[in-house]
Amino acid sequence: MYCNQCGKNLADGSQFCNYCGNKLPDAVSGRVSGRQSRGIPPPISRPARRRMNFQEEYYEEEDFAEEMDEGAELLEDDYDDEVESSHDDEEVIFSITPAFYEVGMKYFFAVILSVLTTALIAYYFKSYWTAAAVVVILFIRPIYHHIQHNHTVYTLTTVKVEIENGVFSKSSRNIPLRHVQDVTVNQTLKERMIGIGDIEIDSATIEGTMPMRAIKDPRKYADLILNELQYWN
Repeated sequence: MYCNQCGKNLADGSQFCNYCGNKLPDAVSGRVSGRQSRGIPPPISRPARRRMNFQEEYYEEEDFAEEMDEGAELLEDDYDDEVESSHDDEEVIFSITPAFYEVGMKYFFAVILSVLTTALIAYYFKSYWTAAAVVVILFIRPIYHHIQHNHTVYTLTTVKVEIENGVFSKSSRNIPLRHVQDVTVNQTLKERMIGIGDIEIDSATIEGTMPMRAIKDPRKYADLILNELQYWN
């Protein structure tokens, strides 16, 4: 005979199953089912479905979220290390000053005015000291702009774009390359004829744009800036 609960083979006349402890109804009533009389074991009952453990799933999702956070922190740390190493390995791509064109034009007009003024003073007043004083006054502005021109430096490195200017007091302005959004070249007709122009650098971190004025062959230097941006964008 067989247990109708677990399906185990039992000795004839057993009242309880030796495996699961189930009470055999046929033994109590003294009747033997047709299936048991023919030696056919009863169908094995299927175990109840295991209830899904939502708490385990919750812990698994929580562990996954923690792993994702740890991965994000590792990526951020790697990025910071990369930025720090790039600062340590910073190289200068170019360092230029504005074109001499504007300063040269100021010298040119100062020379013309000096000649005319000296001639008029010598003809009417015949005072050479007065003519010399006028010439010095006329050349003060070109000389000042010349000095200011030499102390304005535009620098591009592998990390940033920097503008430094000032004669007696220095001021420096820079934009990290990873914050640069756009690079524009502006040239008037006259500037195109003499090969100079302005480069304007746009960034979300500053108001307006950062201009690089009177650059000789501006497209060449704008392309150098754009080439460096490829490594950051």
